[in-house]
Amino acid sequence: MKRKLLSLIITCLLLVSMIGPTASAADESVSAIFGGGPFYQGGQSVMNDLKASGFNTVIIWSVHVNANGDLVLNDSLVCSNGSYVGNSAWVTQWASLKTAPTTVKRIEVSVGAWGCADFENIKSLIASQGTGSNSILYKNFAALKQATGADAIDFDDESCYDVASAVSFGQMCVGLGYKVTLCPYTNSSFWISVKNQLGSSVDRVYLQCYAGGAGNSPSTWMGYMGMKVIPGLWCINNSSGGDSASSVNTKLTNWKSSSAGGFMWLYDDMMKLASPNKTADYANAINSAFSGGQTSTNIALNKTATANSYVTGETPSKAVDGSVTNNSKWCSTASGDKWLTVDLGTAYNINRWVVKHAGAGGETTSWNTKNFKLQASSNGSTWTDVDTVTNNTANITDRSVSSFSARYVRLYITTPTQTTDSAARIYELELYGQ
Repeated sequence: MKRKLLSLIITCLLLVSMIGPTASAADESVSAIFGGGPFYQGGQSVMNDLKASGFNTVIIWSVHVNANGDLVLNDSLVCSNGSYVGNSAWVTQWASLKTAPTTVKRIEVSVGAWGCADFENIKSLIASQGTGSNSILYKNFAALKQATGADAIDFDDESCYDVASAVSFGQMCVGLGYKVTLCPYTNSSFWISVKNQLGSSVDRVYLQCYAGGAGNSPSTWMGYMGMKVIPGLWCINNSSGGDSASSVNTKLTNWKSSSAGGFMWLYDDMMKLASPNKTADYANAINSAFSGGQTSTNIALNKTATANSYVTGETPSKAVDGSVTNNSKWCSTASGDKWLTVDLGTAYNINRWVVKHAGAGGETTSWNTKNFKLQASSNGSTWTDVDTVTNNTANITDRSVSSFSARYVRLYITTPTQTTDSAARIYELELYGQ
């Protein structure tokens, strides 16, 4: 055991040295929001509010599993006998959430809630039908994914706590193309077992730090789960007071070392509030807690982008459209070095840059950009190196740099992949400043 631990430590140190001292976490901080009725009955105006908010994750709450396997979104039947039977307008609205311009990059569907028998029904259905392609669970959750475009299923089990069926259900979801996220507030032994058995299929843990989970410590749960958690707070509400955007920022700043972001409960309450506690205020409270005082606005979003070459349909503009879905990337197969330039329109002070590589768009990680650098210019012709990355393997490169002023910024690529493949694939180039 000691030899294995020593070997792991050495490997980690080597990886850190390869990344360099200014590299931060591979994935951007999570800013998520749960919502009920407004997320499907509020119309396109709600979708537009979410798209402009600064939240990067929307969690549709809550899908309930009936004893016969029907899926009900709160009180509305949405999936039955393997087909989506909900309002067709909702499908269009959900799809628009990740359509540029938007800050939303991920949609999840929450299953379960306090006082509901969803996971008890899942357990019974698995016992009688299993989770194969002919089971009603499989068919209805396949239909749900197609309708919602959900990237993950969030487990909000608050009563059943049966490890075997939860793991089987999670494995089925993974087979359907979902990630699995967990939303605990108590019963750590159950959640530890589920996380350990599902492994890397669980990519997020949303820790309830309000109501029944008000006493939860993110650092303690990070130890339980073996990964940073995403603590959640309740916005100002009539039932328990809740947190203002300002207090959310304070709490998350204090929890930063053990957290991978934050989430807000509940949009249904939030939409009744006004400045300084609007949707965007809460999103900014989360984002600014994890950005070291930087703005949460991507300066490069929808700015003019050019390149020395590109593949038909995979133009430079797609690297600044705010989307990593539907193959929205700049791709160049030209020989030699490749570059992507963004004209910001005027000079900005910049101190952070983010590159989303092939893996961030769902492609093989062997196509992630290996060696590249960020350059700056005041005139678009004379360039100065700002930061250099070598031996990158991560899906997302997120780096802080000394503040610099530039109107033009260029991503200059010298080694486009981990292999001999010569194509550069950049899903997003993002720039941030103070």
